[in-house]
Amino acid sequence: MTISNKVEIDDDSEPTEQQLIDIAKQLNLKEDEESLEYLRLCVIKSNIEDTELELSVKLQGEVQMDVILEHSNVFKVQEDTLISTSIAKHSKPPKYQQEDNIIPLSAITCILSKKQNTKEIDHFIQNFLFQPVKTQLREIDLISFSSTDDFDTWHFDHLRDIFDLWIVPDFNNKKKKFPQKWQLATDAKIFCKVTDSFAVSQDLGKGNIERPNTQSLETFIKDICLIENCDTYKHWIQALRLEDITTYSHLSNLKQTDWDNIAKLTMNAKKTIKSHVDKEKQTSANEKRKTTNKTSFESNDQDDHVELKKYPLAKLEYKCIEKAFEEMRAEGYADDGLFDDMVEFFLPLTITEDELETKTVDLAQLRKERTEKKEVLMKQIEELNRSCNLNKQIYWDSDETYQNTMKKRQIQKDQYEITKGQRCRLTDQEHSKWLRQLEASWREQDERVSQDIVKLESSMETLDKTIKQQEADLDDKQMELKNIDEILNAKPKPVDKRLVKAHRGFIMYGPPGTGKSVIMSKLAIKVGIAMIGPPLAAGELNRPLVGESERILVSLCTRAHRIPYLQCCVSIDEIDSLAPKRDEDSSEGKVDKISVLLSLIEGIKDVPNLMFFCATNRLHMMDEAFLRRMSGKYFVGRPSSNSRRRMLSDIPEWALEANLLEKLSIATTNFSGAAVSALSRSITVRCMTQRRHKADYRLTYHEALTLADSTAKQYQILLGSETLPRLLLRNLSLCNNASTSYHLKDRENLTYTGRIVINLYDKCVRIETTSQSDRKRSVIEQPLDITEVALQQLLERITSYGKDRNVQLLQLIDLNLLSSQGAYDEKKVFETLKERYDECISYKRSMIVYDLDSLIGINKSESDSSMGRSISSSVNNHNIYTYVRARFREAVIETSSGRGNMAQNVEKWAVAVVREQFLLRQFCIDVEFTRTKQEENEIEEERRKSEDLLKCVKCKDYYIENENKMGNCTHHDGFLYDNSAPDLMIYTLTNAIELLNQNECDALIHPERREDLERQKLKYKWICCDGTLTTGNVGGCKKGKHGFKYTTPHRARTTATILDRNQIEQWEQTCRSNEEYNEKWLTLLTSRGNR
Repeated sequence: MTISNKVEIDDDSEPTEQQLIDIAKQLNLKEDEESLEYLRLCVIKSNIEDTELELSVKLQGEVQMDVILEHSNVFKVQEDTLISTSIAKHSKPPKYQQEDNIIPLSAITCILSKKQNTKEIDHFIQNFLFQPVKTQLREIDLISFSSTDDFDTWHFDHLRDIFDLWIVPDFNNKKKKFPQKWQLATDAKIFCKVTDSFAVSQDLGKGNIERPNTQSLETFIKDICLIENCDTYKHWIQALRLEDITTYSHLSNLKQTDWDNIAKLTMNAKKTIKSHVDKEKQTSANEKRKTTNKTSFESNDQDDHVELKKYPLAKLEYKCIEKAFEEMRAEGYADDGLFDDMVEFFLPLTITEDELETKTVDLAQLRKERTEKKEVLMKQIEELNRSCNLNKQIYWDSDETYQNTMKKRQIQKDQYEITKGQRCRLTDQEHSKWLRQLEASWREQDERVSQDIVKLESSMETLDKTIKQQEADLDDKQMELKNIDEILNAKPKPVDKRLVKAHRGFIMYGPPGTGKSVIMSKLAIKVGIAMIGPPLAAGELNRPLVGESERILVSLCTRAHRIPYLQCCVSIDEIDSLAPKRDEDSSEGKVDKISVLLSLIEGIKDVPNLMFFCATNRLHMMDEAFLRRMSGKYFVGRPSSNSRRRMLSDIPEWALEANLLEKLSIATTNFSGAAVSALSRSITVRCMTQRRHKADYRLTYHEALTLADSTAKQYQILLGSETLPRLLLRNLSLCNNASTSYHLKDRENLTYTGRIVINLYDKCVRIETTSQSDRKRSVIEQPLDITEVALQQLLERITSYGKDRNVQLLQLIDLNLLSSQGAYDEKKVFETLKERYDECISYKRSMIVYDLDSLIGINKSESDSSMGRSISSSVNNHNIYTYVRARFREAVIETSSGRGNMAQNVEKWAVAVVREQFLLRQFCIDVEFTRTKQEENEIEEERRKSEDLLKCVKCKDYYIENENKMGNCTHHDGFLYDNSAPDLMIYTLTNAIELLNQNECDALIHPERREDLERQKLKYKWICCDGTLTTGNVGGCKKGKHGFKYTTPHRARTTATILDRNQIEQWEQTCRSNEEYNEKWLTLLTSRGNR
């Protein structure tokens, strides 16, 4: 551009101050600052009209306009009804009159175009949109905008793709157009019309294009040129055809390298076309989502929060958050209590500025309550001080009395010792009597003093406890009083905003196929948080050039600066590849990406209104600094049995038998959500294809297990080395299609402890419980079926237990698992055990099963001794035994009484399956598993055999039953007879001893008969060995074990050192009934009679 012969200015450059001064001199203009500014405006404009418009605005100043609604109650109108509002202009009069070419308009029409024709939108327009606004609205630069950064083209719409806003000069006169330059008149009116997008597109004509037409490449490029108001259609279409791009689908699928290779298009042209392509792709994706997800608008007519959720502000409504999760549940996602925990994450976004400011009325009431409590505390402290001082005085008085009593006792003892040592003039008999009387008197006095001392000690101990408790209560109340004083003396202030600061992000982790990505992608849209980009995989942010990935990450996250009044978020799946754990082997590029990411979250480049929604399968491999910033960590696991049943209920009811869903919910234990969905599809397809040949076809249990087995193999869901459906099929064939139900339901007044021991030796299941009333533990026993002889046959029972407890994961730890994981050394074994256990504790409700026989094993050794053959046992893998024992103890059941929902209960079940008796007994002792009555009796019997002294009825000697060896007992096993009597009268040992004792007594009383009585001692003979009976323990003719089996109650046999009368009589009767000895006695009697 040439102003004169001396001054030349480039078209694309801004004139310098010296150039403006030179022009002013040539035109004889003033050179002050204001004149040079007006001159600059004239120079930079390309035509006179634009220059006049700029100068007019500059001279008139800014016009301020307030919009006031005339009608406070505006109702919904029909398609062609107008709603009128008036505009009053409160601004200073212009300095200069308007230019003739700026046409004032007395009325315009604002067309509100509905993109979604739903009852919720109508409700929003009728009850909210045209209501008077009492609060100051936030200024928004643009209703919608598009921008292209280093990452991609971003299109953002403040109206959430629900409305479009159009302005026309006169809606009734469709031919009328806006003048080239116009402004609103002082008394201008604005008319509002609510219509749909189709009517607006017809009324506004071809010049106002909402979005390009994608039917062909030509129409798409032509519409772009109309939107951009440029005349480059022929050049652009020719350049694309030279690159063999002839369709819109080809254009939309171009990669970035393909765009760069289009040589005939300028950089601005490629950027413009690509931005419209990206915008169209995003719009199409949004429309597809709305079509497939119609339930997002489903609600009752009275719900006010649905509309608010679609227009997110910096603060959200709590009802919106609750409604969002309800909608996700209604769409079929079984959360198992996950959403209830995630609600807490969004609560800071619901706290408004008004809630941070404490109301004066509330402060006055709170101050009054605290003042009253202070007075009560002061009275309590005064009473406690008085009572504590009184008790201390009583304690010290009691202590003084105690010391005096101890001294008195010592004096009495010393006096007794002195008196006892004195020798009186008494006979020995009288002195002995006197000493006994003295000792009795002293002991009586000492007993009374001892009783007084015991009473004093007990009283002082009680007082000491009372004083300590009172002092502790006094300290607590004084501390509480101090806190109240500090609060009352402090000035009232609002709640610190840092205490309600919004979280910066959450991370969802868990096994594959559990729906983490689905939840993450839907959550922001449902809750109402603005997404500044599409849901991403972490790999999409990787670029080959150094530093490019970091620049893209910064460009994506700083989009939130464009809308700082909205809470924004970025959704990134597989975040572990973007923020892996840093170590010495980490590459420089990996560390750079992590450092840039951390700087955007509470770092030097912090974006305060940005959240990160992340998902990963490998939480343990992620950077710790990033995990610290993700304040929400939510485990998304496999669905529980109730959730699986709800998912399986989508199968058509005509496809399955009525009770088959319950069995399938057991057979699909450990299935992920994706696996359950795949099984549902397989069953549905199988039934529909089979019904072509058989109209009343229904899937049998055997066929359903076969399909479930195929699905489990596809998703690699194994229990040990095989799938659960395959094991159930095998058990089904073994049981001859017999159906048995196993249950682990809640019991009245009993609470499960979470520990189960299955005894394969005794064929019973022992379930430990706790009484709710007295907290005592007990055991419930259930018998095993005849077919349940190994762990594989027990899985149906265990999975049924898991279904009743609504567990989400069942882990089987046995030798097959270790073999499948290649755990052949101890380190790998413990890594596998820890990995499985950590996965279990990540769930709220899980069940882990240990096969003790295969994991631990028993060493047995046999030895021969004088007592016979003995077997000793010991634990083989002691380290694994110690680990399993510790994990089994950690089983716990925590019932959530507040919500009354099993999904909120924490149940960590541990099941031990064991056959070996020694291992069972040792394991139950080590983990302190509650014993049954039978076990308690057996343990007591073993203790008695190893500890209690018994008296042998045969030899009258003492013995311990476990040490009872052959040959320890020497005894006679026959009866006695009188060898001097003609009839050889038979006697028992008891009767014979009584007679001998009587003879000895007679010999002492009648010395003259001593010789005769001594001879009578020799008349008693043992029939078993022909020995003579003598008094004293002189042994016998037989050797054997101590003890004699007799038929008395069990408690009589446990008597330690006292022989039961019945026992002695039974032993003597047994000796008397010996046939061999009876025949010998008859022979003696016969031979004696023949003489």
